[in-house]
Amino acid sequence: MSDEAGQVPAGLTTDGLLARRYIARFIDYLLIGLLILGVLRLIGAPSEQFNLIGLAVMLILWIGYGSLFESSPWQATLGKRLMGLRVYDSQAGRLKPLQAGGRNLAKDGAFLALVFVPGGRLLSMVWLGAHLLVLYRSPVYQAIHDRAAHTWVAAPEQTTQLRLS
Repeated sequence: MSDEAGQVPAGLTTDGLLARRYIARFIDYLLIGLLILGVLRLIGAPSEQFNLIGLAVMLILWIGYGSLFESSPWQATLGKRLMGLRVYDSQAGRLKPLQAGGRNLAKDGAFLALVFVPGGRLLSMVWLGAHLLVLYRSPVYQAIHDRAAHTWVAAPEQTTQLRLS
């Protein structure tokens, strides 16, 4: 592991990150699911049948949602924003749109593509296991997609400090 992969940029913390990261992911999953269902209904795609149109809509919305919000001034999806998290580049700055797109493609693209592969569900579980293993073995909870895109999910230190006054 390089020095960059082992140190959170100054002013950021990963304290208490995992629970908030999972809750944020769950919130985003629900929001994106509702958005996808709405768009599929709007374009008249059958919701009970998963087809190429449905996958294309899902891929565009899923990757686009994360990319748009994480490269915005919020630096976070709606779920991350609610949990007080942000996504940063290696200098603790805002992600560029292509960097956010690459991060989200690395995070979710494989899961979406494995739908068309025989045994794709099993392969998805293996990929998820690899993500979790890397995340938990990292001292600063940097997942595969974060390492590939040179990004961090963290919180500004001042948002995690306990105030007793």
